[in-house]
Amino acid sequence: MGNYSVRNFDDALKIMKDAGVEELDSPRANHPELARELARELIAKMTLKEKSHMLSGHWNTLPGMLHGRVYNYDPIAGGGCKRLGIPPLLFTDGPRGVVMKNATCFPTSNTRAAAFDVSLEEEVGEAIAKESIALGANYFAGVCINLLRHPSWGRAQEAYGEDQFLTAKYGVALTRGLQKYGVISCPKHYYMNSIENLRFSASADADEETLRDVYLYHFEDCFRAGAGSVMSAYNKVNGTYCGENKEVFDHLRELGFEGFSISDFVWGVHDGPESLRAGLDVEMPMTMKRGGKLLRAVKKGELDEKLLDEHCENIIATMLRFQNVYRAQSFSKDVVCSKAHTDLARKVMEKGAVLMKNNGALPIRDTGKKIALVGRFANDKVIGDHGSSMVHPPYITTPYEGFSKVFGNVTLVPNNETAACVAAAEQADAVIAVVGNNFRDEGEFVTNSNPKLVTGGDRKSLRLHDDEVALIHALHATGKPLTVIFYSGSAVITKEWAGDADAILYAGYPGMEGGIALADIVAGKVNPSGKLPFTIAEDEKDYPYFPYSDEKDQHVEYGYYHGYALFEKEGKKPEYPFGWGLSYTSFGYGEAKAKDLGDRIEVRCAVRNTGNCAGEEAVLVFVGSGIEGKPHKLLKGFARVALEPGEEKECLVTIPKQDLRLYDRVKGEMVIPEQVMLYVGKNTEDAEMRPVTAE
Repeated sequence: MGNYSVRNFDDALKIMKDAGVEELDSPRANHPELARELARELIAKMTLKEKSHMLSGHWNTLPGMLHGRVYNYDPIAGGGCKRLGIPPLLFTDGPRGVVMKNATCFPTSNTRAAAFDVSLEEEVGEAIAKESIALGANYFAGVCINLLRHPSWGRAQEAYGEDQFLTAKYGVALTRGLQKYGVISCPKHYYMNSIENLRFSASADADEETLRDVYLYHFEDCFRAGAGSVMSAYNKVNGTYCGENKEVFDHLRELGFEGFSISDFVWGVHDGPESLRAGLDVEMPMTMKRGGKLLRAVKKGELDEKLLDEHCENIIATMLRFQNVYRAQSFSKDVVCSKAHTDLARKVMEKGAVLMKNNGALPIRDTGKKIALVGRFANDKVIGDHGSSMVHPPYITTPYEGFSKVFGNVTLVPNNETAACVAAAEQADAVIAVVGNNFRDEGEFVTNSNPKLVTGGDRKSLRLHDDEVALIHALHATGKPLTVIFYSGSAVITKEWAGDADAILYAGYPGMEGGIALADIVAGKVNPSGKLPFTIAEDEKDYPYFPYSDEKDQHVEYGYYHGYALFEKEGKKPEYPFGWGLSYTSFGYGEAKAKDLGDRIEVRCAVRNTGNCAGEEAVLVFVGSGIEGKPHKLLKGFARVALEPGEEKECLVTIPKQDLRLYDRVKGEMVIPEQVMLYVGKNTEDAEMRPVTAE
């Protein structure tokens, strides 16, 4: 390092550019040491007030209010120093697309995860980056990698399911897509945030082994992939709010994080000076507990100004690492909701829809058949919750609009009124019922003095609504082939009605092109290939404890086991296992073999399409450590393969040994097991069938 003459941010950027630019998603992205040295040069020129300004958000709500939208119509600014030319953070929320203006609405994260296709998720990240840039943002805080501990969680739709490995790979893919264009990626909510109604008071409690193996695993992968930022959570961890929890922020740097942190919005900071001491960089979206309080604390000698310098350095150094790439981009507003992006939204839905059951009702290849399309969501614009992740696309294709384009004769009954639906079914060749949840049933919890206007929150029941269950029973009694399509952010208990359905299709929340994607799947124009990224139990009681009460300061023990690992440990058979998903064709697996290549393991398995139509299969690889107290098997690799009828291909899954890391209780550190057992299969219940032999 040398002495640099740095008058302003542009001088520092030029020095960074002259030093050369590496890939922004690499672990040592774009000269972090140089960026920090230049940041310190700039901080030395800043006043105390400018430093305080750097550590807070500056949200102006007026533009959104003028357009009838309170939240994030324009980028939300944070930090920045106008005198020195340091640009502000220009925030946009997610994760199903850019929240600003009228952007592309992709399927929700839970639906995208069902595709088991990280290359597709990286494409989504690239599209979001382009739309962010076109609409003036340089910072996307929609990489939601919270783990689905329990399907009652209201914001499950924003996450990638119950498995930490799948979540890690999807979070890394979205980060890569965003940062390829210089848009800073912000994984959230750090950490153990998976309770909605009590998110401001509940404490998620866990020991170090549980934290390291389960709830920090995916954050570590995103940090080591170069994620430039992280958002803290509202909840407490082991009794202390995340926003001022020193242990939470100490973990950040241990996990390889080199960027800056922000608080969750409005209620993410309770004590401004204490949050700074703990390690939080920016209070967002505006100064409520900081601002003048930081200035007064420094002047009184209660807070060392050097601490402000350290936090400003995290922000400015990150901006220096990203701004040259960001400024090199040029995307007009024509890219927003462009055909390429809406086509991608439809493609993601086509690959993410999960065919859970099929007794021959699907596909309906004869598009001249008379279809009865019924249920409260048959012509409704259902794209997910109406909280901070709400995207406002210029149009939404409903199921009725999609089916009307694909089938020539569609009768619509857009409600759950049994008599009308049955009458339509009796006159039809096939029946499609569209049921499930919407923004009133689950999502970010938004309270209101009028109970009828309360939206989102955690689900107290995992069942369908009573009238929907009654409707399915009545439709089954008509004797007509019945397909049930259901929307939900995660698991719905199906046992009480699944026997009455000839086919079941899980749609998650399908995005703006969902209606046409679902119609094409039903008609067989698209062969479904999604797999459940969570476990569906036979009974709600098979899941771990979840708090629904309004009791304040509730402590919730986050145990080491959840999801499919817990089902296996307790010997409970799920109704539909993690990874479950059918196709219009069938696949046969050959012998699986593995080769140890030192830093990685290569698993090869021949897969044959044994049916009569083309299709895609996601091959899953599970690994067991054999260590007492650890899960029998965990997902550690997957790959999709496309096959024509009768075609066979060898599927290769590469597992870096770093992905096998587990916490050693004796050593107090993460270690890689010396020996492992590998299993290849279609889902967790099938995986035991094919133990892998060494080459």
